[in-house]
Amino acid sequence: MKPEEMKWSVWTRNMERLLRLKTFPVGLKMLENRSELDGNPWVRRPPEKLSLCQLITIVRTFDWTVGATADELATPGCASVIGLAELPEFVTDGTMRSTVWLEKKEDAAACEAIMQRIPCGKYEAVLLAPLAYDPFIPDIVLLYANPAQMSLLINAIQFDRYERMVFYSVGESSCSDVIGRCFVDRVPALSIPCYGERRFGHAADDELAIGLPAEECSRIVTNLETLYKRGIRYPISAYGAQVSPQQALEAVYGFTRLAGRDPSVK
Repeated sequence: MKPEEMKWSVWTRNMERLLRLKTFPVGLKMLENRSELDGNPWVRRPPEKLSLCQLITIVRTFDWTVGATADELATPGCASVIGLAELPEFVTDGTMRSTVWLEKKEDAAACEAIMQRIPCGKYEAVLLAPLAYDPFIPDIVLLYANPAQMSLLINAIQFDRYERMVFYSVGESSCSDVIGRCFVDRVPALSIPCYGERRFGHAADDELAIGLPAEECSRIVTNLETLYKRGIRYPISAYGAQVSPQQALEAVYGFTRLAGRDPSVK
């Protein structure tokens, strides 16, 4: 199903039911004209400059719709990741990042150069909202979940279109790994929330973040439902660390039948 044909409130309820998410799925939409923010009666604009990860956590925990332009974001990195501004020279040459995160300026400059960002020049603002209210057709969807939940989500992504999943971490600035990569490459992009997202965006110790292309979301929730019917569910039940798993595995996979032998023969 195409993103414009979907009922995003239904999709959200199904994702929450199947994965038992703790926070709201977030829809992210890039706006070519900043006036679209002014025309939306639900948008809350930050009263002071905030980071991108702060805006995301407001949406996923406060249940608010928020929007911002480049001059409403706290750092040049925030604006650059979502294509609202170019990086100043003191960032691109590694000066800023090497004050804390990397020993050498050349390594810091390499880090800045390798980060995936939405290309600058097309968009003037970003809009973020809980998808539970069908606010708009998102460009990408942001989910936060623990490793077990993410594992099942990856299973759903692979179910009908298998590929070995590859994820990245640039270190500090995980928004690049999640938002930049997902938006530009149109692939599911999972990463570990960085120090900044934990300190300012309140990502929890047990949370991972993933960006999902909007066009993949219908397929993914359908596959989650199929896996649920096959017994692959969250929370994952513990079988017992000192009990042989053979009986459970036999019940699921039917090793005896697959091997074509008489189960009475030991």
